[in-house]
Amino acid sequence: MSAIKLVVILLTLLGTADAVKHVAAYPRDGSYDLTFSGSRLIIDCSHSRPHIDEDQLSRQLDSMLSADHFVDHLTSLSINNTPVTRVPASVCKLNTFNSLILHNNKLTELHIRFNNLAKPVTLEAGNKATTRLQDRLFEGLQGLLNLYLPWNQIAFIGLRVFSNSSDLISLRVVDLAHNRLTSIEPWWYYRCILSNKTASVGIDFHSKLISKCTNKLKFEFACRIKITFGNVRTDHNHSPHNGLF
Repeated sequence: MSAIKLVVILLTLLGTADAVKHVAAYPRDGSYDLTFSGSRLIIDCSHSRPHIDEDQLSRQLDSMLSADHFVDHLTSLSINNTPVTRVPASVCKLNTFNSLILHNNKLTELHIRFNNLAKPVTLEAGNKATTRLQDRLFEGLQGLLNLYLPWNQIAFIGLRVFSNSSDLISLRVVDLAHNRLTSIEPWWYYRCILSNKTASVGIDFHSKLISKCTNKLKFEFACRIKITFGNVRTDHNHSPHNGLF
């Protein structure tokens, strides 16, 4: 499909003056494939020309996602197979989105603040480049429901990322399978303590590298501790506590 034909189709689908202005600015040089259907937007560079300029692409994505039509109507955003090293800052402005998918990009860290989004949100990022989850990364994101981060290179998780029981109160799935973690902190309990019989929590540490359970959080179990409803998967690791959570 020619770039001009793609623009014409997009103009018909969007139908707003502000969106038209931004669609007209989309690249016509084959730097990425763009699919917009209803309220879903997919950006993919897997068939693009080589040597894409990362800064230029990031600016284009920020400009496009700042269009009023996307800000007010976009529910699902996928950015795949690109050289970007950061999540577009304009994602924070989206009022209606509930799904952010980031596959095969160059994101060594998820540098983004989600501005206290309260609606249910699924974040999925399999980039093979993400190495750490820094403290305050998900601060205020009370609507985060599902977090899928398998098949990355995550070797470090800040102690405060998941250990604040008053934060991430909606989180029910944390998938960290096949990363580079070598130890497990007891933050999993703070996630499970928010569970109940009808909404349990699932945490996946499926890997072959975890060999110990550490406690830098200085967490202490006690008889009065709340009963949790969660499933913490640790199989295929070398921990002496494997499967005993």
